[in-house]
Amino acid sequence: MSDSKIPVNRTLVGLLSLACLMAAGYLFFFTEAERTTRTLMWSAAFVRVGLLMGAFWLALPTKNRDAAWAGVSPWQFIGGLLAVAAIALRPRVAIPFLLLLAIVGFFVRPKPKYRPPRQ
Repeated sequence: MSDSKIPVNRTLVGLLSLACLMAAGYLFFFTEAERTTRTLMWSAAFVRVGLLMGAFWLALPTKNRDAAWAGVSPWQFIGGLLAVAAIALRPRVAIPFLLLLAIVGFFVRPKPKYRPPRQ
């Protein structure tokens, strides 16, 4: 297996996401006469794929920043997986957990760097 990187076209991913969401909207809103389980199934599939591609588009690197997952440590990844599992097992945990996360994020965020003005 070679170690070459596969380039991903970020614009194409965004366009595919928009196309899937537009196809879902068309199937859902403009096919009322023949609204069957088949059209609803395809509409739901297009929505899911469009949202997933949109999330992937947001996470891809741009020319000015690295990929969204480039700065994630293994501990943050494990903590995120545990949080998703806790919310999936007990949905009532979500609101207090998000409030706690917001409070911790407010106090633990990095301080802005002071740079003296140029003279």
